[in-house]
Amino acid sequence: MPYSMTGFGRAEAKNDRYELAAEIRNLNNRYLEIGLRLPKSLAAYEFSLKDIVKKYVLRGKVTVTITFKDVLNLTENFSLKKESVRFYRMILEQITEEAGLSDPIKLEHLLQFKELLEPDDLELKDEELEKTLNALLEEALIDLNHMRRAEGENIATDLQQRIDSIEQKVAEMARKGSENPRQELEKLSTRLEDLIHSGEINRDRLELELALISDRVDISEECTRMQSHIKLFREVLGTGGEIGKKLTFILQEMQRESNTIGSKTTDISIAHGVIQLKEEIEKIREQVQNLE
Repeated sequence: MPYSMTGFGRAEAKNDRYELAAEIRNLNNRYLEIGLRLPKSLAAYEFSLKDIVKKYVLRGKVTVTITFKDVLNLTENFSLKKESVRFYRMILEQITEEAGLSDPIKLEHLLQFKELLEPDDLELKDEELEKTLNALLEEALIDLNHMRRAEGENIATDLQQRIDSIEQKVAEMARKGSENPRQELEKLSTRLEDLIHSGEINRDRLELELALISDRVDISEECTRMQSHIKLFREVLGTGGEIGKKLTFILQEMQRESNTIGSKTTDISIAHGVIQLKEEIEKIREQVQNLE
């Protein structure tokens, strides 16, 4: 069953040492593009986390956001930024002077600047943490794929209905198209009968020209190829993996056959059917853009 490229997944993990959360968003993209938003303390795990994502997502723009709180060492990791304290005090003094205020600068004013008491980002490398982080990411990816699979099933159902409609239109075109060469031949023969009797046109030459014209309006080969493309489309849609690009290529071939049918036919009902056919193919193409 195909997967949609769009989806969201989330997972959380907590113990007596730390709290972790992972959020994953996936959007349509031509290739696989992975973006990781990690605390500096977890930077050492970046490449291994990307490798895990590749096992679950084949195509799309994946954004992974991981938040981390070291509960055990939270108080130990804070440090006072002394230079920043002096700098912000100087700024506040200049502001009060420029504003003509006499109120003294208080501690509560300085505490408005959160960066003065931010925790230090110490790089962590811990086997237990790594296992927990990997399991957390996989849990979020499984959650993501549940959503992507559900949406993929809905898209596949819609595509099946649309490809059935196209198959019916092609069958109708093939039926009408089989009569088109004979009709054209009869019309041309009637029109030129008088010229033959007058001796202005050679009958053998005329029959050759009529046969060529008849062949030029014959759409049977195009309809046969369209039916083959439809069969292949269904087969690919029923497989898993990265099928979006394959389906897009098949649709390009179907569009090409539609254009050829439209350029060859002289039957107005077939010409109208070609317009409907191309509209349906375009709607399918838009849906396929959402598949992995």
